[in-house]
Amino acid sequence: MNCYQRAMKALATLVISLTLSLFSSAQTAEEIMSSVRQVAVLQGDQDLNGVIRKGAQKTPLTLFLRGKDIQFALNGGAERFHLRLNEDSQQLRELVGGRSNPFPPAKISAPIANTDVSYEDLALTFLYWPNPRIIQEEKIEGQLCWRLHVENPQASGRYRQVSVWVSKKQRALMRVVGYGPRPDSVAIKQFEITKVMKANGVYTVKTMKVSSFGKDRRVNGITYLEFKKPKRKAR
Repeated sequence: MNCYQRAMKALATLVISLTLSLFSSAQTAEEIMSSVRQVAVLQGDQDLNGVIRKGAQKTPLTLFLRGKDIQFALNGGAERFHLRLNEDSQQLRELVGGRSNPFPPAKISAPIANTDVSYEDLALTFLYWPNPRIIQEEKIEGQLCWRLHVENPQASGRYRQVSVWVSKKQRALMRVVGYGPRPDSVAIKQFEITKVMKANGVYTVKTMKVSSFGKDRRVNGITYLEFKKPKRKAR
């Protein structure tokens, strides 16, 4: 084998290696994001109960899984909506008078009870966006995390792109930052998991801090999502 043939063989090997590496990363990114989706709701016979708290104001909240739908109840069921999960898509819908209707586009990014949490925030819809990518590894609160990046495949909602940090040890959600449109890509909101809990072998959110940013890029509002450790239902 002459020098040219050896060089071409080395180049072909490098290209194949890089292709396999990128493919592996894409798979890993999807697997990581899939495991993080368990943050949204616990599986099986457990419901997740808590409150949306801003200052002294508290709005009761319940999350639960029903079939392929993740359902949300506010104020003891006075308001209900759900995230319908299909094989390659997800859709936010509201429940009115026992009927499921498409969620009003203008309401998706509206604040809930004058807090910093919107309906799309509560449903964590960005965790279901396709084609996540691993950007790099970073430390948050001393924990080594993957930083993933996803882009909004639709025109709905406030966020055009989102960065998601996931702890490598627990595969738990640590931080999310939602950005506006390019070219500025200004941070609009940040979600920080300040406390986690383990329930039924799965790490999920105990306390989440949601910070809104103003046009000056400073924090102009803070709201907390606080959940109780779920108890198994009696059989």
